[in-house]
Amino acid sequence: MMAPKLFVKPLLLMVVIFGMIAVVTSVTFSNRLRHEMTREYESKALALARSVAESDIATILSKDAGELQGRIDQYLGINAVSYVLVADENGKVLAHTFVPVIPEQILRLVAETPRIETREEHLLRDVILDGKRYLHVSSPILSGLGGDVHIGMDYAVIDRNIHEAVLEQQVVMLILFGASLLLVFLFVVNISKPLRQLTEYAGRVAVKDFGKVPEINSNDEVGQLAKAMEAMTGQISELVGSLEDRVQQKTCELQEARDVLKHKVEERTSELMRTNTQLKIEIAERKVIGDALRKAEKKYRTIFENAVEGIYQSSLSGRFQDTNPALARILGYKSPEDLMSSIYDIGTQMYVDPERRKEFLRLIQERNEVKNFVSKVRKRDGRIIWVAENARKIVDENGNIVCFEGSIEDITMRKKAEDQLKRQAFHDPLTGLPNRALFLDHLRMAMERSRRRKHMFAVLYMDLDRFKVVNDSLGHDAGDELLRGVARVLEQCGRSVDTIARFGGDEFAILQEEISAPKDAIAIARRILEGVRQPFTIGGNEVFTSASLGIVLKTDGYDRPEALLRDADTAMYRAKELGKSRFKVFNRKMHDQALQLMELETDLRRAVDLREFEVVYQPIVQLDTRQVCGFEALVRWRHPEHGIIGPGDFISLAEDTGLIYAIDNLVLEEACAQVKRWQTLAQVEKGSDLTVNINISGKHFGQSMLAGQISRALEDSGLSADSLNIEITESALMDNPSVAEEILQQLKDLGIRICIDDFGTGYSSLSYLQRFPIDVVKVDRSFIIAVDEDPDSQAIVRTVFSLGESMGLKIVAEGVETSGQLGFLEREGCRFVQGYFFYKPLTVSEVDHLLEGQRRG
Repeated sequence: MMAPKLFVKPLLLMVVIFGMIAVVTSVTFSNRLRHEMTREYESKALALARSVAESDIATILSKDAGELQGRIDQYLGINAVSYVLVADENGKVLAHTFVPVIPEQILRLVAETPRIETREEHLLRDVILDGKRYLHVSSPILSGLGGDVHIGMDYAVIDRNIHEAVLEQQVVMLILFGASLLLVFLFVVNISKPLRQLTEYAGRVAVKDFGKVPEINSNDEVGQLAKAMEAMTGQISELVGSLEDRVQQKTCELQEARDVLKHKVEERTSELMRTNTQLKIEIAERKVIGDALRKAEKKYRTIFENAVEGIYQSSLSGRFQDTNPALARILGYKSPEDLMSSIYDIGTQMYVDPERRKEFLRLIQERNEVKNFVSKVRKRDGRIIWVAENARKIVDENGNIVCFEGSIEDITMRKKAEDQLKRQAFHDPLTGLPNRALFLDHLRMAMERSRRRKHMFAVLYMDLDRFKVVNDSLGHDAGDELLRGVARVLEQCGRSVDTIARFGGDEFAILQEEISAPKDAIAIARRILEGVRQPFTIGGNEVFTSASLGIVLKTDGYDRPEALLRDADTAMYRAKELGKSRFKVFNRKMHDQALQLMELETDLRRAVDLREFEVVYQPIVQLDTRQVCGFEALVRWRHPEHGIIGPGDFISLAEDTGLIYAIDNLVLEEACAQVKRWQTLAQVEKGSDLTVNINISGKHFGQSMLAGQISRALEDSGLSADSLNIEITESALMDNPSVAEEILQQLKDLGIRICIDDFGTGYSSLSYLQRFPIDVVKVDRSFIIAVDEDPDSQAIVRTVFSLGESMGLKIVAEGVETSGQLGFLEREGCRFVQGYFFYKPLTVSEVDHLLEGQRRG
């Protein structure tokens, strides 16, 4: 059963009224209750205080604290009593129930009570302890002569009772409110039922439902309203029925008239649409045709007038019938009219070669068109240009030629660009000389001529010896200027039939043709060497250089020009090896050696990958004890076919190919680990008592990884830095002294000693000893070999010993092989020697036996 909407407003009114009644009642009731309970608490507290003061007066006066404490503890069992305290007439506490101590506020009240002169018999005060409110009652004993009794009552009990009472009251009010609300709901439902029936009936009437009117038999206003509505709906029903019939009749009449009119309109509209469509089609066709004609005319006129290429129509006799402005510009005329009036014969007036016109007519007759017909033509001012022509013949319905149509393009710039590209493709841009491609082409033709007939020629391959020094010191611009100067020298030394080319960098090649004998090529080679030795003035500086030449004279055995150049290059490198600034004639032995070197390089690369190297150790002997104090690690290549190969046969190749880094690193790691093991075997106390010397290639001084590699080898092996001596040659310091000095200082910072090997064979030995952090000097064996006979060698060795002693250097004599050499060294105070007189290079197992015997001895 749904609650009627009429119930909402009475409900809201009842809620407001009952709410106001509940609030007013609760406030009044709670205030009244608080007042009564407070008065009751005060009476109860006064009665308790009086009871304590009168009943326990003897105990209080005797000031027996124990008995008095026991008496007052009994009062704590009374409801709402929080504490009891008894004080004497001076305010001193005799007994109390506080645990553990009396609050400061209570102590102040107890102390103030005896001093209140105007007080009544009892005192009532409110106190707050720890956030709680208490009723504090002070009652005098014997009018204050025996002291005071203080009792505290907790107000929390009063608040709790008031809360419970108010809650009970609110619950009762809520129950009453619910019951009243139910009664009001039932009353409103009973009243609103007939109104709801009338409302539903009014809704049905609104949708033309004139059914049965609800029966309402009450004698009140609602019953009268129902009867009036029943009478009114009957009349409305009759009026609505009559009106609907008339509306339906008129609607049918209008529908018939509308259908007739619609049919006539459709017929007329169809006729008009057909006529209109036909007119639109005709208009559109005329417009499209006109627009197309205008666009085509404009398009082709624009193309004709603004084309970059020259467009023309010409007659069979060679006269222009129509041309565009571009063709007039190409041929140097002001306008097409000027062009057509000036040229009456294309073959003789325009073409430089009249035969080209005949060729043009022949091609167009055979093919009906001509494409990319390139010719030289003459402009109006006489200048010659290149043109490319495309044309076709126009014929009539009978196949007779009417005219020629075509286009002409000025390709002069393109021809020049092609010529320039061809020159750039076959010439060196720096010197203007032919490049390798053009040289090989000329060499190939020379070889063909030599095979067809007796034709002698020679090939020279040249490389500058000190070009890198000039480039690094004076800059690349100066290097380019030097190359241009050398090119001019070669042109002066060569002949007009010779081909002089630059291959790139500082490499040149000369093809000498039509020579009568090999001596002609050698004579030109000498002139070239002499000319290159002359000073070149570059940037105000005199620059000197030299060249190395390789010559191939016997050229009849070659079938490819590349092979001939290869052998000339091989001869040139042999000239460099022999001291530079010279020439060398190629022979077959050089080629065989080059092949052997290439094979050796291949084997060396494989050897690095397969670790086909082993390290042998030549002892260094301390003369005063004749004991081994160190070793020099020497690498050997155990070739699978050729056996043991010494370092002199492959180290230089390893340096050229960059494999020296891997080889040196292998020796470094193996030697450090091996010497660490020997130090343990020999039970040496300090790392410097048994050291190892390792040779390092000068190539490392162009890198920055040497210090890191040595540091890792020492760390992996556990060898101390003072056990390692790094041997370097003087030539390694000459290439880049500043970088070498920096790297040597890095090694010194690690604690490693630096040793100069082959001392005395370089160019600036003394200056290196002063500049670089050198610790050990090894006197070259070339001086030691002759010390027992040659006074000069003796003087040199004495000087080195004296120099080493004055500079605090360790001197090692290497290559000691005879007792005479050893005797001289001992007399001169040499302390360390190395050579075959004591030990040859030993394997690891041989060193093991040597150290074992030395330790036992």
